[in-house]
Amino acid sequence: MPTATLLPQRANSTGSPVAPLAYGYMRVPDGLPDRKVYSLEQAVIRYAHDLGLHFVRFFFEFHCGARDGFEDLITELRRTDARHVVVPSLRHLALNTLLQDAMRERLALDTGAQVHAMRSRTAE
Repeated sequence: MPTATLLPQRANSTGSPVAPLAYGYMRVPDGLPDRKVYSLEQAVIRYAHDLGLHFVRFFFEFHCGARDGFEDLITELRRTDARHVVVPSLRHLALNTLLQDAMRERLALDTGAQVHAMRSRTAE
């Protein structure tokens, strides 16, 4: 399991610490059973909570090569000033490792976000 360095927690108006916000991103191939998608969603949420993050919601891609969900994720990260994206594996960003790296770099440069993968490249 990859290690992650989390940013310091923010405080709410009463001074209590607030867990950093996290969003999920998943590619859902056509024909994948709903129960499998739900199970994966729950695993991602648990992983985010284990990292000390407050999970907000998912962004999905349903078509091969689509990027609408990714662009919506970037917009939301900017809007909320969130810095964490949780994925089941880096293959949910892209199958090609060069494209995975490019997408991670775009998230980092455009929003300051880091990607937390439940499974590393070598475990896929």
